[in-house]
Amino acid sequence: MFDKIFEELNIPENPRRVFKDLIESGPSTARKISERLDIPRPSIYDHLKILIEKGIVTERLGDNKKIFVIDNAENILDLIQDKINYLTKEKDIVKHTLPSLMSGIGHEEPKVKFFSGRDGLKQIMNQIMLNRNIDTILMWPMSEMMEVLGKEYLEELNVRRIEKNISIRGIWPKDKKLKLKDYPFLGVGKSHLRELKIAPAGMSWNMGYWMFNDKVGFLSSRKEMFGFIIQSKDFTELLKTQFEAMWQISTSLKAEPQNTDSFIKKIGHRK
Repeated sequence: MFDKIFEELNIPENPRRVFKDLIESGPSTARKISERLDIPRPSIYDHLKILIEKGIVTERLGDNKKIFVIDNAENILDLIQDKINYLTKEKDIVKHTLPSLMSGIGHEEPKVKFFSGRDGLKQIMNQIMLNRNIDTILMWPMSEMMEVLGKEYLEELNVRRIEKNISIRGIWPKDKKLKLKDYPFLGVGKSHLRELKIAPAGMSWNMGYWMFNDKVGFLSSRKEMFGFIIQSKDFTELLKTQFEAMWQISTSLKAEPQNTDSFIKKIGHRK
């Protein structure tokens, strides 16, 4: 539960293990923590020091022994808020500095950008989210992309997409189709700004692409984990011609409001 949060707060793996052990076992001496985690006791003290400095673990004396306990759990919320405040401040600095920085560089935007790893692939998606009020098309092996990017990330991405009024016409291969009741954020219809079709049986692919403006972002399968963005009007026109031909022979995916309206309501509550 806390692994991702603590990773963002720059708390290393072993201190995270110590914290989890204190949650599960309650107040403990360093010796008992050392035995349970099979970590040398001197190292346990180093890990506890990090947690104490963060204000989420404290020590007390009991039977002439140092006992370590979880401090007020709300301190974790304070740490998260401090991180948010820091990043917000840094974002404002970059926002005001970037235009003058880019104007001084004076170079032409590269026509092809390569990305690797899961974080690199998310960068491609994030670049699409820099736009507003655009229509896009995609050839998307949905189950494969779910494995690559993760359910949590794709759900939040679709919240941002709808808030930015970015519409989609997409085609899924039949063997990579997902059930909308399991993934309400993949709903179709006006409120979802998405129209989907399923390619004819026998047509399948593992790499996906998402076309926006005069650019197209490609994402590989989870086995290869790489991607790239190409900026070319000629290239996007070629892909769009092929897409439209596939669109004509594909079958529309029916809306399932009973399964997907909950996602739209969730977005409404965030506003």
